[in-house]
Amino acid sequence: MADLVRAHDWSSTSLGPIESWSKELITIVNLTLGSPAPARTLWGPELLLIYNDAYRPIPGKRHPGALGRPASEIYREAWHVVGPLLETAISTGKTSYFEKLPVPLETEDGVQVHYLSYSYNPVYEGGKVAGLFGPLQDVTGEVVATRKLRESEARATRILQSIGDAVIVTDDETHITSMNPVAETLTGWSAAESLGLPLAQVFRIVNEETRAAVENPAEKVKRLGTIVGLANHTVLIAKDGTEVHIDDSGAPIRNDREEITGIVLVFRDINERRAAERERDAVANQLHQVLEATTDAVLSIDSDWRITYLNRPARQVLAPTGHLEGKHFWESFPDARYEGSPFVEHYYRAMDLRVAGRFEAFYPEPLNAWYTVLVQPSDDGIILFFRDVTEEKRAAARLAETADALRESEEELRWTIKLNPQIPWTAGLDGGILDVGESWLDFTGLKREDALGGNAAQAIHAEDLPFIAEAWRAAFREGKPYHIEHRVRAASGEYRWVRSRAFPRHDTDGSILKWYGNTEDIEDARRTEQALLQSEKLAAVGRLASSIAHEINNPLEAVMNLIYLARQHADSPEAQRYLESADQEIRRVSMIANQTLRFHKQPSNPQAISCRDLLSTVLSIYEGRLRNSNVEVQIHFRTECPIVCFEGDVRQVLNNLIGNAIDAMPGGGRLLIRNREATHWSTGRKGLVLTISDNGAGMSSQTVAKIFDPFFTTKGIGGTGLGLWVSQGIVTRHGGDLRVRSVQREGRCGTVFTLFLPFDAPHR
Repeated sequence: MADLVRAHDWSSTSLGPIESWSKELITIVNLTLGSPAPARTLWGPELLLIYNDAYRPIPGKRHPGALGRPASEIYREAWHVVGPLLETAISTGKTSYFEKLPVPLETEDGVQVHYLSYSYNPVYEGGKVAGLFGPLQDVTGEVVATRKLRESEARATRILQSIGDAVIVTDDETHITSMNPVAETLTGWSAAESLGLPLAQVFRIVNEETRAAVENPAEKVKRLGTIVGLANHTVLIAKDGTEVHIDDSGAPIRNDREEITGIVLVFRDINERRAAERERDAVANQLHQVLEATTDAVLSIDSDWRITYLNRPARQVLAPTGHLEGKHFWESFPDARYEGSPFVEHYYRAMDLRVAGRFEAFYPEPLNAWYTVLVQPSDDGIILFFRDVTEEKRAAARLAETADALRESEEELRWTIKLNPQIPWTAGLDGGILDVGESWLDFTGLKREDALGGNAAQAIHAEDLPFIAEAWRAAFREGKPYHIEHRVRAASGEYRWVRSRAFPRHDTDGSILKWYGNTEDIEDARRTEQALLQSEKLAAVGRLASSIAHEINNPLEAVMNLIYLARQHADSPEAQRYLESADQEIRRVSMIANQTLRFHKQPSNPQAISCRDLLSTVLSIYEGRLRNSNVEVQIHFRTECPIVCFEGDVRQVLNNLIGNAIDAMPGGGRLLIRNREATHWSTGRKGLVLTISDNGAGMSSQTVAKIFDPFFTTKGIGGTGLGLWVSQGIVTRHGGDLRVRSVQREGRCGTVFTLFLPFDAPHR
């Protein structure tokens, strides 16, 4: 470059020939050319470029033409970067230093960014800044290498952070240098907290069963210099004391000289795997227990025909043959090989062709028994399931001997069903009859085809068909038993009352499959019941007539006495008072007569009536008995809501209950009548609860158990034993409930009848 500088035509530049250069310029140019490092001088207003040999790579292909040219021309692609810096240095006269400044430079491959570290040192001439001098160094390679190193480190960090396993890296002294988030989570230590700490302080591991400390894998790697793994059943104790089952491996980090410079530890949470292993062990243990407890004998044989497993029943069955586990099957059971042997056929087919089989065969000495055998192919051989069926064979023989007896028994059963008064039948989901007993055909005179499906309705009374349809719909809807009484035309042509019941048969999912029912002729029973009801009605009328006669007799006797007294005092004020009293008694007689007419008033349809109206009629009938018996009546009504009912029937029930209460208190007492609204516990229907209680003698538990039975009475010849039985029937027809409680205890005796009647109307 010195030669080039001396040979350059400087007279064509603003610097002029070298002979005219100032001593400052000569000095700085010599300093530039003699510098072993890249250096350049920029001189004059145009900042003409003078540089040394070490600087030649900077202008690149523009060398040597760059010598003596303005810097703005040589570095036009970078002038926007360096131009302002040069101008600042010249204008301020201050030295400037720039490190790793990115500067775009023209190269063989086009404009590329180079990183330059250089300084600008102002050079004064005549007291003014005439130029700039400074060394320069291209550090692009260093910057690129540093950047790649950082990118490599960042990539390694990202990889470390993204690994699903926990990773801890230590130096050669097993002090932690880094860890990823998974390791932070499992150990409970953050990377910042653990940095520089010994691995054993952060990575605390013990044996799951013995709780003894396990050798740290980093120490083991350092000691052995190889990749190592953790022993089974290792538990990591986190910073907060929680425990995690882990498995891991440690590996050495070596430099170019194969020296260990660090250790990397990789481990993972295997809690789920350990739980699965424990579950697998539990299942295996449970399976073993099941196989041991099963009644079938189980024998496992591998592909070499070696016996690998016998359960308890198998050991018991095959005990006469000695210890079998590990022995060859065909050597242990030589008698199983014979021409046409099902043992050979099925066992080899399962072993070779993987086809399951089932057979029954007799095995001679030492077993001497019949066996049912199921053979199944397995992954490593076959499994035999077998059972001793010798007793079953003998039982089958005995069963064959009794076949005739069973057929005779079946015939007797068929005749028993035929003669049974209850007629069996089955129905489908639509209510259509699927099958009926022969007795139904005899009873109705129908042919079987006419009695099945919807044709069965032709034998039912037309008026009863709507009620039967409604009962079926309710039974289907609620899944409850079907129960109804209706009329059927018998073979004789007359209609007879029958009682039909049916119960649903459900599938496993709760849906109804079909209905099983029976029908019973109750015509004679109903006639008997009607006769009993009529008898009770007559008895009730008799009691009523007796009460009415008693009630009317008293006021009539009073009227006769009052008229007699009035005649004796015809002209006095007393006569008028006696006649007024007589008029009151006659009115009382009229009221009793009206109440008596109301008592048995029975409309054809149910009517709404209040509890007060029902009771007032009954109590007025018993007014005289109550007064003469010294019985105090207390009435407490909590509701005035009416009920829809057949009031004549309900009055008959109340008449029975109140009359019985009065009979229970011959020496006087208290009759308590209360009502309230309530919901029936079993049906959910809302209605009225009426309680009628007395503090009479009470009843024993044996009496309470029978009071609703027909013909049961505690009144001797004075009672029919039908009152409460009829009352119970009336309440049932109203959809209600009648219950009783009674106590016979010293100082605390009495009886309470509780009557529930729904608010809505009963069926006609």
